[in-house]
Amino acid sequence: MLKNNQGVITTYSPDSGGTIVSIIATLQPLILLFVSSLILMMGHGLSGILLPVRLATDNISLPVSGFILSMYSFGFLLGANIAKRILNQIGQVRTFAMCGSLTATAILLMGLRDDIFIWASMRGLMGFCIACACVTLDSWFGSVSNEQNRGRILGINQLVILTALTLGQFALLIAPPSGSTLFVLCGILFSLSITPLVFVSHYEPSIEQTPLLPLRQLFALSPQGVVTGFLCGMLYSAMVNLLPLYAGSEHITGLRLSLFMGAAMVGGIVLQLPIGYLSDRFERKKVILGCCLLLSLTTLALPATVAAGLFDAALLCSAITMGIIACLYPLSISEAFDQARQEQLVPVLAGLLSVYATGAMIAPYSATVVMQHQGEVAVFGFMLAVELLLIAFTLYRMKVAAPITVEAQETFVMHNPNTIHEELDPRTAYRETSEDFEQAMNELERLAAEHPNNAIAFIRAMSAARPDWAATLTEKAAQFPEVDTVLLFRALTMLNSELAVDIANRLAQGTPEQVEALVTWLLDKEPENALTLLANIAFVAQAQQASVVDTLAQTNPEQIQAFSQEYVDAMAENVASLRAPDREKINIEHCVTGLLDSVTAAAPEQLKQVEAIVDEHMSELEEEKEPPEHPPNTDESLQK
Repeated sequence: MLKNNQGVITTYSPDSGGTIVSIIATLQPLILLFVSSLILMMGHGLSGILLPVRLATDNISLPVSGFILSMYSFGFLLGANIAKRILNQIGQVRTFAMCGSLTATAILLMGLRDDIFIWASMRGLMGFCIACACVTLDSWFGSVSNEQNRGRILGINQLVILTALTLGQFALLIAPPSGSTLFVLCGILFSLSITPLVFVSHYEPSIEQTPLLPLRQLFALSPQGVVTGFLCGMLYSAMVNLLPLYAGSEHITGLRLSLFMGAAMVGGIVLQLPIGYLSDRFERKKVILGCCLLLSLTTLALPATVAAGLFDAALLCSAITMGIIACLYPLSISEAFDQARQEQLVPVLAGLLSVYATGAMIAPYSATVVMQHQGEVAVFGFMLAVELLLIAFTLYRMKVAAPITVEAQETFVMHNPNTIHEELDPRTAYRETSEDFEQAMNELERLAAEHPNNAIAFIRAMSAARPDWAATLTEKAAQFPEVDTVLLFRALTMLNSELAVDIANRLAQGTPEQVEALVTWLLDKEPENALTLLANIAFVAQAQQASVVDTLAQTNPEQIQAFSQEYVDAMAENVASLRAPDREKINIEHCVTGLLDSVTAAAPEQLKQVEAIVDEHMSELEEEKEPPEHPPNTDESLQK
């Protein structure tokens, strides 16, 4: 039994894969985090519609209004890039408290003073704080989720955020935007968002700094993803910030304005499902192209329906337009993920967020310069020009780049451009950060230093309670040369025999002496599935390949062919289990040549039979390894 984040004892059942029996202990932190996210984003949604309306009410010139509104994205970009450094220095609780209080201060100062410099500065501060708050919530959600449910938690939080943003639009009805009441209400919401987190455990998980992927390399990896993300930032920012200005020029105020903007936010929720469905079943660029073609039509239809007095039709056009724009960002992520290796996914996600924020920073000012000369309706002309540019670029990429098969594409995952979700995206590598796990790892280090056998006993006990931790704890234990890998392997496989291959693969990453000891034991004792385990170890630790074949030639030469078959099967299984871009890392020819060389040296009389086994599977392996769209990237920084 282990103690959870709230100090409540919970029991883990090995038969259920480590499912926590205490449902309340599991849901309590999640509910509090969702409530905090809801309140924070309600304040954000209200401020998002309040500020453009107030700028129009005060007759601030359009370019100045655009500059002020653009400062949010500048602050958001800055916050997204340094938030994890702040988290590492002062922790989650202090970071979120700082963000809530500073955001409340910023909006209250904007309500008290009409100074343009103060408004621009405070708008930038709000963007900075919202970004830091999102990173904090993301790390918090990660620490109370697991590999199986983090995708669902991400989806639920996205719905919570979009719902909160929608509700925030209707708070505009409480008081006129010309007064200070709504600014005070925003400040209250931002301040209240801190309260639920007071009741969440103050456990601080370790925060890893996201590695940076230079823009040049990101663009080389996925031109379509970068351009789509950048232009999506321009479209989303123009729609959110400038649609209220257009609505005001058409005398859409009060409840009708809230409905108008609320419909846009609802579209951002509803259309994620059908577009995500299409994205997973058709070639990605075709889906992006189809979305852009439909978007260009609704961009033209929206001002036409408003001018014709068809308000219901205008609401529908607003929902579809914003819904498609909101989907372009996750589509750009999925498009880039199609090309990226597993270790690149988080840097790609961080890079695309910066690209998106840059586009969002440029759009409001650029569009308002056009609107200054052509009128508020010119915002749709600006958006149409951006959409046509994206259509042209997508057609170009479809012509010059070979399509990726649907089977090789990454799945679509809902992402809201208002937030940051690196750790919760189920496509990225999972890193356990719960308090229980951190305590287990610390205890393992202490016991390994005290006495290696105590560490093995601890891992066995922990694996009985949490089988999903067994492989990770084994890999950690293999880092200590004193740990007896044979004893560790036997202890864990007696308890969880189905994990034998995974555990052997993790131990194969230990020191050469440890791996050699395990190989010797498997060859000597010949436990169940010994050849399968040896084949996997030989594939993971290529240095052991010749040793295994040589020993088999001396003791059981009749098993060399069976071992070769297992080796080829292990290679095929490993290749098939990888994402398409990750298969480029495996040098199949090197692996096969090493096997044939080992057989030639140890048992040349069996070379022809082994060659036949290899030849039978080589074409199949090469097809599996076929790169998705481009040849392997040889840039050293991308190989790290």
